[in-house]
Amino acid sequence: MLAADGLAYPRLRLLATCRAAEEGGDASGRDIDPADDGPRLAIHAGKPALLEAELRREHAQDAVNGRPVGAPKPAAGEPQSKALEVYWLVVEGLRPEGERNPMVHCQALVVTSAATAAVRARVRFAAPSPAGYYTLRVHVASSTVVGVALAQEVPFTVQEDDVPELE
Repeated sequence: MLAADGLAYPRLRLLATCRAAEEGGDASGRDIDPADDGPRLAIHAGKPALLEAELRREHAQDAVNGRPVGAPKPAAGEPQSKALEVYWLVVEGLRPEGERNPMVHCQALVVTSAATAAVRARVRFAAPSPAGYYTLRVHVASSTVVGVALAQEVPFTVQEDDVPELE
């Protein structure tokens, strides 16, 4: 079915990282570099944190008008879907064995062009308390191609904010 539409079977790579959310917004939109282990802002208990996830589409194709090169054009009057691929991003907090894992976030990642090399999501959440080591598990599952699913664990450290509030 994919081949009939001129589409390749999805070859995907999931990258995710967690960091402190910067005050005043987080509009960097930069690619996630898996080799980047440079300095990060400390994540403080109860303060805003940010999970960044990037789904890289290694099967991205050259496209003309958002359709794969050589793909058949829809017949006149035939409805045209705006989405080529749809994935669900689900983020869960991992808890000790025997405890239920809470779902932190769920959202659709929609690909509208065969040439799209990556889709990104940014999830703001309040860092847990107390200070300690925590792990989020990021799941991505395709709702357009059966059996396409990825998961990655994202560990992070929460510190107590030892700076007193200004009076």
